[in-house]
Amino acid sequence: MLLPSYKDFAEKNAFFKPSQPYPDNKIKDIATFDRWYKDFSKPYTHATEKYNFFFRGMEDARYQLFNSAQREWLTNSVAEWDNGSNYLSFIKNLIQEAKELKIFEKVLEYHQIDYVKEADFPILSILQHYGAPTPLMDWSYNLDVALYFATEKVSTHAASENIDGYFSIYVIKKSSQPGGLRNIFDYSGGKFPSLEVFKKEKFAPGASSNFVCYISDFEMNPQQAPTMHSIIPSQQTPRKQRPVTTYYNQNIIPQEGFFIFNPYPDKPLEACFSETSRMMASESYGSSKKKLAPFLCYNIRKDLAEYIRRKIKFKGIDNGY
Repeated sequence: MLLPSYKDFAEKNAFFKPSQPYPDNKIKDIATFDRWYKDFSKPYTHATEKYNFFFRGMEDARYQLFNSAQREWLTNSVAEWDNGSNYLSFIKNLIQEAKELKIFEKVLEYHQIDYVKEADFPILSILQHYGAPTPLMDWSYNLDVALYFATEKVSTHAASENIDGYFSIYVIKKSSQPGGLRNIFDYSGGKFPSLEVFKKEKFAPGASSNFVCYISDFEMNPQQAPTMHSIIPSQQTPRKQRPVTTYYNQNIIPQEGFFIFNPYPDKPLEACFSETSRMMASESYGSSKKKLAPFLCYNIRKDLAEYIRRKIKFKGIDNGY
């Protein structure tokens, strides 16, 4: 089957937070782009402030934010031909196949990661880097990196006023989320959780819950690491200062990249943030009253792509970097 996509901006904007200075969340000319770019490029007053903004670039505004495992699951109708397979079981099977390769065990053993209890997400991060379908989606703390990936393949003559004449930059401001967007370590007492923790929840097709979390190497500064609730709410453990992904792919460093984990089989990321219902109570996830609020999407005309490529290249952001 074909993945769903947005037919026009009216349909798309229903999922995203309105941006008042930019009608219909559109950027149509260089002057408007420069003003927008300046607003998001202001120097941070503190080093950790930059980790408050998550950016992702997409080369076509029609696309919904499906991760690669969702694309595999939906386009191949896996649930139909695999005897009603559960989506997270499908992911777990992928992990188990990888775990049979001795190299994974050797690498994680070297980094003192429990191969039985903690290997699932480190393995998914390796698989993500090398093109396997995973429930992880790449984001960046760097706007220029998001602009690079959004414009890398955009043709300068493809512009029009239709939705297919625009590419998109997505912006999540973490401090604008009312406690519902958290680091994956917050769900397992400072260790890498097993996927089994999440398989207990109701992430079925059409589920009304709205859970996602992120996996980052860059928020591991011991001076800034928050405490978090473990599975037993009365206990608190300091977050372990261990990277998750840069062991396996050094590109994460210049890209300032990290992952967002979406556990649903059929719900694009923006739908997880636009749901108004509250998640069912869970000992694993703590409070059931956490909600995710819609984030921002800026749709930029494709005929600005060459200007943007030149602009970020002056800052050293290109394919070689």
